[in-house]
Order: sequence, then structure tokens, then C-alpha cells
Amino acid sequence: MPSIPIQPLVVLAVALTFGNVLRVPALPLPPGLPAWALPVGIFVLLSLNSGLDAMRMLSLARGRRSAAWLTGFTQSILFVTAVGGLFSNLNNPWNLVAYAGGVATGGVLGILAEARLAPGHRLVRIVSSRRGAAIAAALREHGWGATEFAARGQDGMVNLIWCHVPRRDAGFVTNAALDLDPEAFITAENVRLSHGGWRA
Repeated sequence: MPSIPIQPLVVLAVALTFGNVLRVPALPLPPGLPAWALPVGIFVLLSLNSGLDAMRMLSLARGRRSAAWLTGFTQSILFVTAVGGLFSNLNNPWNLVAYAGGVATGGVLGILAEARLAPGHRLVRIVSSRRGAAIAAALREHGWGATEFAARGQDGMVNLIWCHVPRRDAGFVTNAALDLDPEAFITAENVRLSHGGWRA
């Protein structure tokens, strides 16, 4: 889940606290630009900035250095531009509203993008005391690889199934297992490095 964007909140707090003290030169806006254009621009830039922040954190967590660098570079340009527009006219309350709204909307966009794109893979572990073989067969029928182990739990022998799938498919794997065994114990973790073997 994307982290709370501390940096934009600090900037907003400074703008509200020292708005009458700071004097920042106005941005060179085109002549005849409507009054609503600057707040809308701030809102759009901050929405994209916060959304990219979520993608940058995902890239860092998965060790994708090039993607993290590119999103961080783009995010910085958007952030500086939006802050310049905010501080160029602190007397307009709509600029502050647009800034706060852009940060909030960008966080939601980041969550949606994470769920939609879901980069990377997950290792889903399923423990079933009754339907292990049926669960493994059902997963293979759906095109997912499943490796079975015999294990011993507190109440006796159980089946342990490992399923390595794209992250966006982890929910489908969980639902498929629970449909066959509602009492199955399921865990999942992100995979940062994999080599060889069968892959979905």
C-alpha cells in the first residue's frame, strides 16, 4: 500500500503558516490564462506526482532501479512545478485546495494503479488437511504451477502447496483454493528473485 506523502503535507503546512511572509516570484503564465487554470494545473500535477510516488515505492521494493529512477525523476519535476504554482499566488485559496486535493487524489490513483498493474510475482502457500490434491489439480487446470508437499501439523498430516504466480493472480489463486477447502490456511509473500523452474 502506498505510504503517506509527508513531503507534500509539509509544503502545505509551510504555505498555510508562512503564506503572508514568503514572497515567491510568480510563474511566467501565458497572458489571458483563465483564473481557474492554475488551480486545475496544480491539482493535475499533484495527482500525477502522488500516483507516481506509489509506483516508485513499488519499484524500489522489487529492486527495479531503472524504473525507480525514472519515476523519481519525473515525480520531482511535477512536484517542483506544482509547488511553484502554489507559492506564486498564496492569496488564492483555490490553489491550496487544489494542492490538497491533488495529493489526496494521487494517493487513491496510486492504490488503483497498484491493484491494476500489480507488477512482480507472489508465492502463495496453501495448507489443507482434506483437499490438498484437489486444490493442486484445480490450480494446474487454471494454468498455474503447483508444487505439493506432505507435512505434519498439530492435528496430523496436511498437504502444503506452493504456487508461484503473477501478483495480479494471487487473489484468484486464493479464491480457487477456498472454494474447494474453506478451512485452508493461506499465506502469500512477494518474490524478489526467481530463477529456473516453471513460471506462470
